[in-house]
Amino acid sequence: MAGPFLTANSYLGMVIETTEGTLPTTGTVYWIPVSSPQITPNQMFLRDEALRGSPTTVYDQVQGVRHDDFEFKSYLYADTFPTLVRSILGSTDTVTGAGPYTHKIKVLNTPSTGSQPPTYSILDFDGANYFTVTGAQADSLALTFGAEAAAEATVKYLGNPYTSYTSAPTVFATQSLSAEHLIPAWDTAITIGGTSYTNITTGELTINRKTQPIFTLGTQAPYNLFAGPIEVTGKFTMVVNSTADVFSTGSSAYGLTRSPEAISITLTDPNDATSGTQHSANFTMSAAQIHSIKRTRGKEFTELEIEFTANANSTDAATGYSPIQTTFINAQSASY
Repeated sequence: MAGPFLTANSYLGMVIETTEGTLPTTGTVYWIPVSSPQITPNQMFLRDEALRGSPTTVYDQVQGVRHDDFEFKSYLYADTFPTLVRSILGSTDTVTGAGPYTHKIKVLNTPSTGSQPPTYSILDFDGANYFTVTGAQADSLALTFGAEAAAEATVKYLGNPYTSYTSAPTVFATQSLSAEHLIPAWDTAITIGGTSYTNITTGELTINRKTQPIFTLGTQAPYNLFAGPIEVTGKFTMVVNSTADVFSTGSSAYGLTRSPEAISITLTDPNDATSGTQHSANFTMSAAQIHSIKRTRGKEFTELEIEFTANANSTDAATGYSPIQTTFINAQSASY
């Protein structure tokens, strides 16, 4: 008797498409350690509710358009995480250094091509069947980090209807999984307005593109999976350690006045280094407005919750304006 099949045998790969919506036969496949992967076919059915003289409602259901969703979680690995960031920000990776290498990924701004990030083919094995999802376009990336946990991201893609296989297609043939360690969130440095804060316990950072399928006549699959403009938001929880915190007290408190401040989040890998330099991931928002402050007393000590929205600015942009820029340091010499 076959099955049940073992989830632990699952693995996931991603490869940039040369032609949108076409599974590449060559190119670098990024094999990404993931948890809780889920593929969801969004098959619409059109209900036939035309009256036929009987006390009932639905007489038939005919297939309509379809796109598929793919979601997963991934810890922050300094060598594979840049793939996920590039898929949502879109710009090419600017690489400098001679080992370690510094990778800068910003928002793609090319009006002549709709400022669309590259599309990816997702290669997924769930322990039983192989799936390929072409034309995958990132919708959202939500990073969470807490002092007592690992940094972890939840990522969502929209793609064309998947193709399933009972045996591995050629593109699955060679897996190359990294030995890089996940980044524990305690090794995170945060500066706000140029000041370092060591009293932050948890944080969130969300990059959202509101990607949507566009359907046209003649095909069931999307004509295009369209990535919208970027919005970047976040949240910190911190221990109240002063009677004069700059976020909620005083006439010029960040959360009570118009006060865009630079926020920098650097997550450092304490276990992987190249030439003595620790691998790391940095997210910089040069003009973020803090808002929605809450002073909470649900614990034995007083806490402060703050939210922020990153404003578009020229400092974080390759061209034009952008709310965020990212920098990764690792041992990978090739661009993402």
